[in-house]
Amino acid sequence: MAISKKMNEFATSSSWIRRMFEEGAKLKKELRVAAEEILMTCGAAGALNVVLKSILNPDEEVIILAPFFVEYKFYIDNHGGRSVVVPTRDDFNLDLEAISASITAKTKAVIINSPNNPTGQIYPAADLQKLGEVLSGCQEKYGSAIFLLSDEPYRKIIYDDHQVPAVFRSYRNSIIVSSYSKDLSLPGERIGYIAVHPDIIEKTGLLAALTLANRILGFVNAPALMQRVVAELQGVKVDTSVYARRRQIFCDILTGCGLAFTPPKGAFYIFPKTPIADDVQFVAHLQKYKILAVPGRGFGSPGYIRLAFCVDDDVISRSGAAFRQAMETLGEA
Repeated sequence: MAISKKMNEFATSSSWIRRMFEEGAKLKKELRVAAEEILMTCGAAGALNVVLKSILNPDEEVIILAPFFVEYKFYIDNHGGRSVVVPTRDDFNLDLEAISASITAKTKAVIINSPNNPTGQIYPAADLQKLGEVLSGCQEKYGSAIFLLSDEPYRKIIYDDHQVPAVFRSYRNSIIVSSYSKDLSLPGERIGYIAVHPDIIEKTGLLAALTLANRILGFVNAPALMQRVVAELQGVKVDTSVYARRRQIFCDILTGCGLAFTPPKGAFYIFPKTPIADDVQFVAHLQKYKILAVPGRGFGSPGYIRLAFCVDDDVISRSGAAFRQAMETLGEA
């Protein structure tokens, strides 16, 4: 069974969700998603919790790829699951062999985040296609559904003409969760959505479980006002040239200081390698110069730090002198 036993029992006993779902449109080449395959949620975080509540049975496993958004582990634990951390490659792209080796009979889902927080990496279409093939093979091997959960709040914040591939083209049992807060630069508004693949397994039951979880987790659905707002803002996004400019300023500063990093293709984070092994110690050293960073170990990747460039140009520019001082005095720390 694709959805959790508990949510299936809830759905069966809850009269308000007995209404019939109309048959969705058949899968088309353009992979058009119908209205009934989308649920509005309280942001991407709410969306991901709704999905995990709907599909997880106790002790089932969810694969997350390091470096990962810090709260994934908490969300999985919220719903009785177990996190399985799989590292990405040195350039932060998918390590398909490592993912394949980590899938077991208990694997219920794999979470991907592209553009990625904290690295800004975008997973190429070819890699997503191969990942879909890996998951399809493992489903057949173990005789159970494995979902691909694509967390995409930064989809529209991309640089250098990069594109974010459509995950629905790569795998049938995929679910997208996203948020409008990054698209529109409206942090805190908590408005997002879940979109399920038009041909996903047990779609009617899954949509019923998602609908119920969206209420009983305490969100009581997405804010009605913001649902009306985003309906009028489809296709609108923040001016990404602002972020692109800030990214370049920051990259130039870090390069000049000798910090090694992979330039981000999307989002608004940079994930440099630390010049000393202890990333927590390096973060503490940077704080002496009023530079705030997050240790990479919090994202499952020790030896790195996360820096954000969603601040004014002047703040980034002024950090240059502080970074140089910090690097020059590192041996004295």
